[in-house]
Amino acid sequence: MLQLKRITCPTDFMKCKASGEILMYGDFYYQDMDDPSIIIGARYYNNMKKQRKENQFDYTILNNAKSQKEYQDQLQKAEQEYLQSTMLNMPILGQEAENYQKEYDNK
Repeated sequence: MLQLKRITCPTDFMKCKASGEILMYGDFYYQDMDDPSIIIGARYYNNMKKQRKENQFDYTILNNAKSQKEYQDQLQKAEQEYLQSTMLNMPILGQEAENYQKEYDNK
């Protein structure tokens, strides 16, 4: 089991067993509770943990979201084309009035 620790003495230096990085005052590290000679730098540990998460991420979820967005865009485009082709045939409230037709004819 690993235990998180910090170097608090300005004259202490340690070496990360996993990366070979030199750890100095203020750096965090993990120490194995069973074998105290195993020291792993916290930055290296967190970077490796992040890399493993990125490698194991299931990108099919993301790809489905992209294809769903493309589907929504195509559907919206089809609706716009239908509206553009039929909007001029739709009656407008008030156009049947006598005054509207007179104003339209006088233009």
